[in-house]
This record gives sequence, structure tokens and C-alpha cells, in this order.
Amino acid sequence: MPIVRVESSISLPSGTPRAEALHAIADCIVRKLEVKPVQVRVAFVDFEPADVIVAGKHGADAPPYIVAWASILEGRPEEKRAAFVAELLEVLARIYRVDESVVRVLVQDFPSVHWGIGRATATAKG
Repeated sequence: MPIVRVESSISLPSGTPRAEALHAIADCIVRKLEVKPVQVRVAFVDFEPADVIVAGKHGADAPPYIVAWASILEGRPEEKRAAFVAELLEVLARIYRVDESVVRVLVQDFPSVHWGIGRATATAKG
């Protein structure tokens, strides 16, 4: 069950529906990690620019802060994880209309014994 939390100090661009952005990220997860849509969890967490420091600056002087924290089950090959990171960077840059250089994606693999779904441990597919 992949979980992606997107933290940002900038809002989605005007005219970009939040649901559309969530679906774009979920579609990337489904495609690149080969999971069922029902297994995907995505959330946006918006920060006030004054509450974030980026490159030693905060507020209006700081560059955008966009970080996606992805938690996945271990077991996927390195190539699959790398392809997921690359596409998620592209998706986030596109939906926020920023250069990929300001977007960060962090993926953490967890052993199945560190995940509980219902009353059972999880297993990675793919």
C-alpha cells in the first residue's frame, strides 16, 4: 500500500483542481509501482511560506518547497524505484508548474513486518 505525502509551501496553480492533481499522482503510483488503485494513498500538506526555510530563506524570499515522501513496501527492484522517482518528479513539477530542480522525492522502503493492513502484515507486489 504505497503512501505519498506531498508537502508544499506553494499552492497548486489557479485552475488546477486538487482532485485532478491527486489523481495524477495516484496514476503515477499505479503505473510505476504496479499496484491497484484501491491500495494507493495520497495527501497534500500545505505549509505557509513563512513556516518553511528553504536555501536559508523563508517567506516570500524562499524558493518553492515541494517534497513528496513516499512509503512503500520493500522488494521492488532498484530500476523500478528509480523509474517511480523520475516520473513522480515530472508529475509534481507539471502539476505545480515549477522546474523539476525545486521538487524533491524521497522513497522509503519498509519490510513487510513493519506494515500492518488490517490484522495482517503486507507483502510487496512486483
